[in-house]
Amino acid sequence: MNGKISTSGSTSTTDRGRSSLKTRLRNRLTAGLVLVVPIWITVLLVGFVFGLMRDASLWIVEGLLMSPWTADMLGRVGLSSEAVRADGIEALPSAVRWALAAFSALLTVVVIYVLGMITTNIVGRRIVQTVEALVDRVPFVKTIYRASKQVLETFAGESTQSFQRVVSVPFPSPQVRTVGFITRVTKDPRSGEELCAVFVATAPNPTTGFVLLVKRRELIDLNWTVEEAVRVVMSGGVLLPDQAPLPAQAGGG
Repeated sequence: MNGKISTSGSTSTTDRGRSSLKTRLRNRLTAGLVLVVPIWITVLLVGFVFGLMRDASLWIVEGLLMSPWTADMLGRVGLSSEAVRADGIEALPSAVRWALAAFSALLTVVVIYVLGMITTNIVGRRIVQTVEALVDRVPFVKTIYRASKQVLETFAGESTQSFQRVVSVPFPSPQVRTVGFITRVTKDPRSGEELCAVFVATAPNPTTGFVLLVKRRELIDLNWTVEEAVRVVMSGGVLLPDQAPLPAQAGGG
């Protein structure tokens, strides 16, 4: 009997040890993922933006490298202009490639700044207006240009109707509520009632979704910031705040 009791106690201790080991393993893996994944996503996004800015001006840098003016400079690093013409920037040492990539990204920033400075004066505005007048004559191009410009102006804070109000919208049915962003406010020409264009983002990718036209009285303002609402969408509702108001009739059953 004593032997059986001892065996049972040993088995129980072993099971608890295994359970504790699994718990520690799971907690440490979770902690590691929470640390690594945001850093990894940040690095990917920064690398993507850096690549876009680099590629926007890299062709200028490559053109300068292939010019006769840079032959002496290439000779100092043991390369010929013919090698650069054949293989492009990949023919250069890695340190030089990184330096040129950084220079290309900086050049893009400078060019964007100069263009912005030009378009803010009277002459630049007239040039932009002339170019836009020509673009408006092209049927398909003018739609893409105008839409993309209005979206960028909205996110840049230059539009009077900003992307800053978070609401609860009845979607996909009147009995169900979801999170939406008011992007524009207009009026019904017949009744004069206020209407709102509401962007409903899809989870977990908030860059896609639906645009709804909803009566203002059917929306409920949520005391959330845009960042909080985006986190709710990206987390699939896991990061939902403690309070989310519903209409009185829905809340009452």
